[in-house]
Amino acid sequence: MNGLPPFVGYNLAVGIVVAVELLYFLSLEASVTAYRRFVLVTVAGLVLAVIGGPLAELVAPSLVHWVHGTAAALVIFGLYDPVTNDVRTTEWARALLSEPSRVRRPAEWMTPMDDEILGAFHGTGLVLTPSVVAFNTGYSRKEVNRRLLELESNGLLEKVERGKYRLTRRGEEYLRGQLRTAPTADGEVGAPR
Repeated sequence: MNGLPPFVGYNLAVGIVVAVELLYFLSLEASVTAYRRFVLVTVAGLVLAVIGGPLAELVAPSLVHWVHGTAAALVIFGLYDPVTNDVRTTEWARALLSEPSRVRRPAEWMTPMDDEILGAFHGTGLVLTPSVVAFNTGYSRKEVNRRLLELESNGLLEKVERGKYRLTRRGEEYLRGQLRTAPTADGEVGAPR
C-alpha cells in the first residue's frame, strides 16, 4: 500500500475488515439468509459501501458517489418494505434474535420453551390463547398453559381475561435482550446480569 494515498489505503483496509466481518455474520446466520432475501440485500449494500467506495476511489474517483448511492439504496431497500410501507423492524428482530441465547439472559426458572412461547407474542401486539400458542409452537396445550402461568407470574406476560394473554413491556424488553435484571420464580427482580 506504499503507492496509495494514506487515506485511501486506510479506507480500503477498514473496508476489507468490515466486509469480512459481515460475511462472517452471514455464514453464522445461513438459515436466516436462505429465506429472508432482504438480509442479503442489506448486507450487499453494506459490502458495496465498505469495499466498493475505496476501490472506486482508486480506480475511477468520479464513480465514488454512484457507488455510495447504489450501496445506500440497497441498504434502504433491505431495511424498508415498500409494499407495506413499513420498516422491517419485526423481520430484523426475528433475523437477529433467531438464537436467543446470544442476546438474552434467561432467569434460572425459565425453560427453552419459554423463549418460543414469548416469541409467538413478539412483534404481533396480539392477545393469544394457550391453544393458539400451542399450535404455533408445537407444544401441547397443557405444557403451554403451565408455562403461560409461570411467565405471567414473573411479569413477562399479562392475563387480559380468562385464558387470554399478551406480552408485557417487560416481556418485550426480555425478547430484545434489554432486560437488565432477571425475574425470579416468585416474581421479584433478581440480581443484575
